[in-house]
Amino acid sequence: MKTLKTLVVMLFVMSMGLFAQQKGDYSKEAGYFDYSKFLPAKIGEPTTEVNLEEPLLKMAGKVAEDKKEDVGNMISALKLVKVNEYELNQEQYSEMEGSLESIDKNLLAKQWDRIIKTKSKNDFTNVYVKSGSDGKFMGLVVTSLNKNGKATFVNIVGRIDLETIKQLSEQFNFSTGEKTKEKVEKEKK
Repeated sequence: MKTLKTLVVMLFVMSMGLFAQQKGDYSKEAGYFDYSKFLPAKIGEPTTEVNLEEPLLKMAGKVAEDKKEDVGNMISALKLVKVNEYELNQEQYSEMEGSLESIDKNLLAKQWDRIIKTKSKNDFTNVYVKSGSDGKFMGLVVTSLNKNGKATFVNIVGRIDLETIKQLSEQFNFSTGEKTKEKVEKEKK
């Protein structure tokens, strides 16, 4: 029994070591963008931080594939999902507006396509995609700043299928800003 416990502990430690070694350098990927270079020095640490790397995404893709093949394939094709959210005071908010402009100019200069740009009083959101040599999307960046003092940055690296993302949004009723015919009919009643 003692040797079994020892064997289980050893396997666990070895698997953790392998997982740690698999952490990759995604900076060379076409869809990678390091937005931290553009953030004001005084911004501090993110209040929310998500880093999902390729090994975990592949495992999640296999689990999702059992339920819906398109979703599993989409997740398995990703290499990195990174999300950082910051709480800002008024001074940081003003500095962040300039940072978003710098990020926008840099992404456009590096041949990213801005597919969404929204700007209302004190709220900004931009969405960019990066095409690979085969015309498929290899990266997605979202930058958002809202009047409540939150700045959010998202970078998704890997093969991105926008049609599958659309299907996921519809399946889980994520708002896309568009009203479906059914919603319009219900509102009329």
